[in-house]
Amino acid sequence: MKTVVPFATSLALTLVLASTMFADDHAEMQKEHAAAHLQHDQWQADHAKWHIQHLKAISMLLRLQAEIIEHDAELAQHDEEIRAHEDHAHHHAEEITAHEKTGDATAHDTQEQLHKDYMKKHEEFAKLHEKLHAEHEQLMAGIKKLFDQAQAAEK
Repeated sequence: MKTVVPFATSLALTLVLASTMFADDHAEMQKEHAAAHLQHDQWQADHAKWHIQHLKAISMLLRLQAEIIEHDAELAQHDEEIRAHEDHAHHHAEEITAHEKTGDATAHDTQEQLHKDYMKKHEEFAKLHEKLHAEHEQLMAGIKKLFDQAQAAEK
């Protein structure tokens, strides 16, 4: 029995030492788990924030798309006005030719006024065209800048 007591004492001492040693290891592991958990919480918060920002960015892109569509509609409208203006010029040229055959002074005054009106409208179209051109250049430059920034952010 004398052999058993020292063995039991030795075993108990080993278990106490191991328990103390493992307790230190376990405390360190628990500390690391807690730190990792805090990081995971932060990462998830970041992801939620970024997701919201992505949705807002998509919303902005959709508004930009609407601006592009609106600009394109203005171009289509301007094209139609130019076509009508060209048609008017063609008819005016026919009227001038007819007037030259008759030599009517009243018709001459009418043709002259029609021509002045035509040229006034032409100047309005020229100004509108320059406005549309400036808007187009600004829009395209903004889109390119946005695209370039997005490309740079991916690198």
